[in-house]
Amino acid sequence: MQKRRQGKNIRRITGVTISFFLLTTSAIAADSNLDRALETLLEGYDIQDYLEILDDEEMSSGYYQVRTGDTLDNIILRAIGETPIRKNILRDAFVSANPNSFRNGNPNYLLAGKRLRIPDAQDIIELLFDMNSREMRGANRSRDSWVHFP
Repeated sequence: MQKRRQGKNIRRITGVTISFFLLTTSAIAADSNLDRALETLLEGYDIQDYLEILDDEEMSSGYYQVRTGDTLDNIILRAIGETPIRKNILRDAFVSANPNSFRNGNPNYLLAGKRLRIPDAQDIIELLFDMNSREMRGANRSRDSWVHFP
């Protein structure tokens, strides 16, 4: 009696295994059919160009939505391009323009999902030349006593 039950159980397990295999195989076949259909549908389109156009439109708005895997240097390269301005100055400009987008103000800790404002020339000038610094105020005051010619 017990051998008969074991035989039925083995047949049930075998039946379930075969059914699972057939379902898995049909799911894989359906996926490959779907892949082929998508390839046929998108055959004439250059998806990479489309994505680059979307990135360019996003950059021209003056803001950039940070995605997982983005790095600040790559964002700077896409937004500003090659420039003689030092990378560390540009990084500092991004951090000062977006303090809540970087953990502890560190340009290496860019937070995904944040919306970055792309700094403009005025942001970089303010970063480089702090007009409210003690040195600049002293320099401006020292020139007040200079002789002026008409």
